[in-house]
Amino acid sequence: MIPKPKSKKSQALIVEGGGMKGAFAGGALAAMCKYYPPKNFDLMLGVSAGSCSLAYYATEDEKKLISKKSILSIWRDELHKDKFISFKELIKLKRIMKREYIVDEIFREKYKILLEKFKQINFYITVSNLKTLVPNYIKVNSENFFEVLRSAISLPIATKGIHFLDDLFLSDGGIMDPIPIKTVIQKGYKDITLVLNHPRDYFSKPTHKLLSYLSFPKLKPIRDFLTHEHHVKYNEAKELILNPPKDVKVKIIDPKEDIGASMLTTNKKKLIRLIEHGWSEAEKIFSR
Repeated sequence: MIPKPKSKKSQALIVEGGGMKGAFAGGALAAMCKYYPPKNFDLMLGVSAGSCSLAYYATEDEKKLISKKSILSIWRDELHKDKFISFKELIKLKRIMKREYIVDEIFREKYKILLEKFKQINFYITVSNLKTLVPNYIKVNSENFFEVLRSAISLPIATKGIHFLDDLFLSDGGIMDPIPIKTVIQKGYKDITLVLNHPRDYFSKPTHKLLSYLSFPKLKPIRDFLTHEHHVKYNEAKELILNPPKDVKVKIIDPKEDIGASMLTTNKKKLIRLIEHGWSEAEKIFSR
């Protein structure tokens, strides 16, 4: 469970998911590596794709700024390739997104994350518990990181949408708690920074029943949740963001222009524009 704040001045950071729209958060977090290092936050909480860039930010070396370079390089050079998202796989009736590529090749090998840093921070990843139908917030450490990340990015349809972690039956955290601001406020945090991959005034529509079926054809309770409750959870979070309690300060970094990118965008130019936009919006706030 998420820990309570150590003091009234404790700061929390939440990063929204959104598939390839997460390039915006990547740019924002890369800028924060430079201007507002992770030591400022007592709690960092990622959702879905937001967990990926946040993991690098959370483990940044303030002197070398290795993570800043890694975040930018990954989004610019690695994620537009067919080996991560390939629509050709549909012809073979396979899933189009390969978690193994991002987890094993990127995080484990090519852009190695500083696992030892997890000992020093409160970094949590949101996942959806498909058995209990409630979100779980898992504290990340050097031993569980890669498997928790697999759960967090188990995007329905694009992947099988399911991952087993010990005795837990998990999926993408964005299903059951897409923006966990309510949970963070309930824990007592009064100073919250949000990195959103959708504009702050964006509200979700109900998930179509066909899309819910394609996401989890054998799991009716999850299909019903997607159809009837997912958009409600998302919109409640947005209402809370726009109208927080009087004693809670919310700092929002969100897109101000439509780049025309979707959750499965593989267009390199669009991804780079999203990165640059995220950097620009974070720089406006934190360079001061």
